[in-house]
Amino acid sequence: MICNQGVPTPTPTPTPRTPAPSGKKFCVPKPGATDAQLQAALDWACSQGTDCSPIQPGGPCAEPVTARSRAAFAMNSYYKSKGQVDSACDFSGAAQITTVDPSYGNCHYQ
Repeated sequence: MICNQGVPTPTPTPTPRTPAPSGKKFCVPKPGATDAQLQAALDWACSQGTDCSPIQPGGPCAEPVTARSRAAFAMNSYYKSKGQVDSACDFSGAAQITTVDPSYGNCHYQ
């Protein structure tokens, strides 16, 4: 009879969780979009009457202060304001539609 006393049992390595699709649609920057493209998309979306107050200083989506993060919120807000039609998520080729909710912390995407 073999006894395993004193022999450590290997612990399984946890695998990182991949965000699960939410069933909703969101408009976010494409991975390869440049900061210049994202800044242009951000400026344009916010000039179209999109509510960009959450990405202003002190807002729930103000951090991180990157073109990608701020543009993501503005792109999605514009997309939602236009009824989620696919053509409202283009931004000169810098955006894409996803079902993965980009919300984080106190920043909640609709």
